[in-house]
Amino acid sequence: MGKLAELMEATYAALRPPAAKSVSEWADQNRILDGSTTAEPGRWKTSRAPYQKEIMDAFTEEGVWQIVIMSSSQVGKSEIELNILGYIIDVDPGPTLYIQPDEDSAEDYSKRRIAPMIQACPSLRKKVSKSKGRDGASTIFMKSFPGGSLAIIGAQSPAKLSSKPVKYILMDETDRFGTTAEGDPQELAERRTETFRRYGRKVVKTSTPTLKGTSRIEKDYMTGTQEEWRTQCPHCGEYLYIQFSDIEYEKEEIRDAEGNRDWVVRNAVWRCPGCKKTSGEYETKRFPGRWVAMNPKAIENGVRSFRLNAFMSPFSDWNDIVHKYLKAGDDPKLLQVFYNTMLGESWEARYDTRLEEKLYARREHYEAEVPRGALVLTMGVDTQDNRLEWEVVGWGRDEESWGICRGVIPGRPDSPGVWKEFDQLLDREWKSAWGAGIRVSVTFVDSGGHYTDEIYRETARRQARRVFAIKGEPGDKSYVRPMKRAKGQGGAMRFLVGVDAGKANIMYCAGVEEPGAYYMHFPIREEAGYDRGYFKGLMSEEMVVRNRKGQSVMEWIKRYERNEPLDMRNYARAAYKAVTWNLNDVEETLRNQGMRKTKTVTRAEETARREKNGMRRVSRGVVV
Repeated sequence: MGKLAELMEATYAALRPPAAKSVSEWADQNRILDGSTTAEPGRWKTSRAPYQKEIMDAFTEEGVWQIVIMSSSQVGKSEIELNILGYIIDVDPGPTLYIQPDEDSAEDYSKRRIAPMIQACPSLRKKVSKSKGRDGASTIFMKSFPGGSLAIIGAQSPAKLSSKPVKYILMDETDRFGTTAEGDPQELAERRTETFRRYGRKVVKTSTPTLKGTSRIEKDYMTGTQEEWRTQCPHCGEYLYIQFSDIEYEKEEIRDAEGNRDWVVRNAVWRCPGCKKTSGEYETKRFPGRWVAMNPKAIENGVRSFRLNAFMSPFSDWNDIVHKYLKAGDDPKLLQVFYNTMLGESWEARYDTRLEEKLYARREHYEAEVPRGALVLTMGVDTQDNRLEWEVVGWGRDEESWGICRGVIPGRPDSPGVWKEFDQLLDREWKSAWGAGIRVSVTFVDSGGHYTDEIYRETARRQARRVFAIKGEPGDKSYVRPMKRAKGQGGAMRFLVGVDAGKANIMYCAGVEEPGAYYMHFPIREEAGYDRGYFKGLMSEEMVVRNRKGQSVMEWIKRYERNEPLDMRNYARAAYKAVTWNLNDVEETLRNQGMRKTKTVTRAEETARREKNGMRRVSRGVVV
């Protein structure tokens, strides 16, 4: 298309008089839901989810140019954008840009959501041109209709973000956009609307939030009217935003054959924080509701922002929401997913400066070197140029942990004497309260620093004893995953460890104050090595927000230089998480060994006994 044609298209779209029909009216009259994309096919009904009406109609509101939706999953925010897109095509066409986080998402969304909507709606089907070329991608990423066009792109395509002017931009899941070599994708895209600044430009942004301080959608929400969907309590008449803290429920704890914990949730109800009276889910979702703006003056800047969680969605179930929360437990990664996708809230990594003193003060007397609750031992080893620092940690049910002992092996990592002393640690049997001796089951050794090749070589020699080299990866990485086997060192197995995820978990668990799931125990006996320096090192880092190339990113920084205790605990936990354990079998084995009378046995007899009673080798990260 030539420049003159582009100018004519933009001028024609800009001068077209605004339509009297609202988006919700258009959707009720024209939108047909396809059975391949929804569990409730048929004609669209805005009344099904009343909170959607005002969001959609803000698109045609005079003076509003930007609409922001910060929400949980399962509230229909994608359907809102699709209705707006249908309205653009059918009623008020113009050059339009639809942005997904990446090109794969754009292709999938075009095929799975946009194309079925166009085919299901007669008013759209007759207007959207079919491709006449051989390039099938043109029908996926570019669609034409009278008076306008639709480009569907990924946020990581800077050239496409900054090309010709557009009147409308729809952005989906903006918190997943990342950044490009040319800058922030949102900013690049918004510059394309400058031509239409005085001629009805509209920008719609939707996303579930992520981390506080880096979440794009939360920042955009705060610049707008900050509207909350509030439900009227039938008892006191107040309009209130339903929060998770106001949901009451009954729960029953259950365990499967392997001892994994789960829950059955029943009778979740809303307790009004004002009058304290309760209402069930079915009737609450049918109570009157309205949008209440916390920052109404933002309307003068033309920005309306909306906040929603899953509690008022007709597509969610309260018992299921509570069950997801209980399953997350105290795992910070799972809790972040719950807060983001169920509550529509950003996740904040909290740091208590008093924790190191609290942890030191609550050290306890163990009944033995290894208390009865600790069923499995792992070891984390931090490598320095002149020493190996190690910690042995005991693990029980629900990731309750016990520090067993920590220490230092002096000497360079390429020294044979260092590894001879290391082998003694592997051979050591720690006295258990069950009456049996327990050895370390899995050991993770950091391969960073100046002795990577030596670490690979020495761990490869000990792989049969479940000693593995690891490489730490900062950033938003999965916690533990195997690396490609090295060609040298006998093809030894190695692991990648998402150290930031591990640190977040440790900091969270350090704040758990009641023994049980995720609680961290520490021994008070002096020879175990848990002095004040250890706890200062364990709490040596905190997560902060940094500005990098114009983008806010989360980063762990040192508050105290000696962070080896944090690294050792991180590696010991990763070693535990790399394996699937049958803790019922392990506990039974320990109980049986404790009951057996002490007798002298040969090494061969001891090996046969351990294999018979469940002290089995680890293969591909699973106890077999």
